[in-house]
Amino acid sequence: MMRALTYAGRRGLALEWRVVGGIARRFFFASSTDHTRLLDEADVHRVTLVDGVTQYVMAPNGTDLEIVQKVPQLHLARLFVKDNVLYGAKVINRTLGEPKLVCGKILDAALQDVGIDKARARSTLHGLSDWVLDGMRIKKRVDSLSGLSDGELSAIEAIAKEPSTEKYDTSRMIWEKLAQEYIDRGCATEAALYQSREGVLTEIEHHADTSELANTSGGAMALFEFQ
Repeated sequence: MMRALTYAGRRGLALEWRVVGGIARRFFFASSTDHTRLLDEADVHRVTLVDGVTQYVMAPNGTDLEIVQKVPQLHLARLFVKDNVLYGAKVINRTLGEPKLVCGKILDAALQDVGIDKARARSTLHGLSDWVLDGMRIKKRVDSLSGLSDGELSAIEAIAKEPSTEKYDTSRMIWEKLAQEYIDRGCATEAALYQSREGVLTEIEHHADTSELANTSGGAMALFEFQ
């Protein structure tokens, strides 16, 4: 059984939300394939959540707040703020591109609300572990792996495959350098978003990621300040 709800924004960028087998799925009509226009004209909504968290949501132009709150499948991108810390920037409709190309509008709104001089951003580093393993297996250039002893390489490989507190803590300085290189090479997509607004890396935080994807980065996250 399928139910369909068509929603057209003020500028005619049509979306269709279909419920197929009890699962909500979003489809863009051919008339909305101009992603640049969709992003340029998108609205930014602020949704107050529990525990003092504000969710910044990018939605198609003309989508009112009530629909944004009721139909999360219409979200284009999201970002969260608690106190002065920004986090969780994510592109929901992945066909639009990476966070750096999509989330700028919600990031700008959050920075304006918090104040650039006060704002901090905590970025995930998901994919770091696979990047490290690729560097070991296929000799893909990873400068931070150069000069490491066999024992150090073994410990790093173990962290990348299955993080453990004991192994991580004995090799955290090496993992920190790997994380910095991962960011410097533009591989960390959320970090690249913050850097696009002059975010400056100030710290690699250890055991900071508690999400279900924490094992893809050894649990490390990156902290940014803005200039």
